[in-house]
This record gives sequence, structure tokens and C-alpha cells, in this order.
Amino acid sequence: MNTSGPHAKRLMVIGAHPDDAEFHAGGLMVQWHEAGGEVMIVSLTDGSAGHQSMSRDDLAKRRHAEALAAAALLAAKLEIWDVPDGELQADLALRARLIRQIRRFAPNLIVTHRPADYHPDHRATAQLVQDACYLLQVPAVVADTPALSSIPPVLLCADRFSYPRPFRADWLIDTTAELPRVVDLLNCHESQVYEWLPHTQGIEAPEQNRKTWLAKWYARRPMYVARTHADSQVECAEAFEISEYGGPFDASNFQAITSL
Repeated sequence: MNTSGPHAKRLMVIGAHPDDAEFHAGGLMVQWHEAGGEVMIVSLTDGSAGHQSMSRDDLAKRRHAEALAAAALLAAKLEIWDVPDGELQADLALRARLIRQIRRFAPNLIVTHRPADYHPDHRATAQLVQDACYLLQVPAVVADTPALSSIPPVLLCADRFSYPRPFRADWLIDTTAELPRVVDLLNCHESQVYEWLPHTQGIEAPEQNRKTWLAKWYARRPMYVARTHADSQVECAEAFEISEYGGPFDASNFQAITSL
């Protein structure tokens, strides 16, 4: 299998929570899908802590349904682990589980969190991916699942955190045209974009025209990335940092998929 050649088709986005893929790499997933590629979204926790009033059990079920609706818009595969939200740890059992997951999908590109992040689940996810990378090609590790012939490239999502090191924008994609599609994806995650996240920010999402509100609220993120890292003519962008633990990344291999 060629994991970084011109016929790359499989994108795996590994997030800590059911909406992380859409927030951090929604534009990339839309471009990948529209180019005929295959997308897999993996959430390493059940997302059951992200609400101000719902019980864990009820929220986990609701977020699973929301994630399924979003994945359907991309014809994406979806896997949500049964690890409680807020309790993810980079242990050996979960490392083996992730190695199996990656080997079975055999992605041409992996996208995940950066180790420097505000959320412990995000940091644990980044650590698990980092720890799995080299072992993906080692047959004696997790021997019940065939090893990959090479390590796929790994990209880390943009963030604003500076400790211990600020984000480095190694690869940029213009997501201006994809903004409405990303909003469609996020709109599926109602419990988060209209309830929990506004609650944490001390604001209230409107009852009417809320998708229009969502578009303006979300657009601040890709506009900030474009303003900070991209060409002045790019309105919205997503940026990624190359992980040295993944395989070699050559942006030219993905030009047929992305728009920048």
C-alpha cells in the first residue's frame, strides 16, 4: 500500500470528542469527500460530559446520533469509543485499540490534535496517536491485526496555545468555498453548537435563524487561521502541523484533493 502517493484516498481524522473532526478539519474532510476520497472519523471518547444539564447516558446517545448525521453528509465511516468523556488516558490497552483501528482502515493521511492543547482528552488523543505511529509497522505488536507496510503521514490541527511551543503552520488549505458545508456538518451537533459551547462562553444561541448565527460564530475560527497563517486573499483556511512521528508528508501528493 502506498500511504502518501498521488492516488491517496483514505483520510482518518482522530479526535477526542464526536465533534472535534468537524471543528478542526471540517473543510479538509469536505474537500476530500468531494474529490472522491474516503473519510473515517474516530472519536476516542463518548462525549458524555459536554452539557450543562443532560445526564451522561442521555448525552452519549444524543451525541452518537448527531455524529452519525454529520458523518452521513460525508458518506464517512464513524467510530465512537466507549471511553467516558474527560477520562481518556494514553494507556497500553487503548494504544493497542488505536493501532488496530488505524491498521484496519489503512489511511493515506491521519489528522489529529496537537499535544499542546487545553483539554486533557485532546492531549491524550495526541499522545495515543504519537505512541501508535512507529508500532503500526511492527508485526509483533498487536499481532492479531496485520501491520502496515509503512507509517502514514500525520498532521496536527491548528490551535492558539503556546506552551510548550506554539503551533507551526506547515500546510494550509483554503476552505472559503467549503464554509457552508462545514456549517452543515456542525449544525448536526446541536447539543454542542447551540447549547453546551454557547453556555461555556456565556452567550445564548438564538431560537430563530440559528444556522445563520452558527455560520458567523464558527467562521471566526477559519478566518483567524487565514488571517494568521495564509495569504491575504484567503478568507477562510485550515492549517496543519506535520508530526515528526508520522511518515513523510508531501503536500504535492494531495493537490488533487485540496484547494490550496
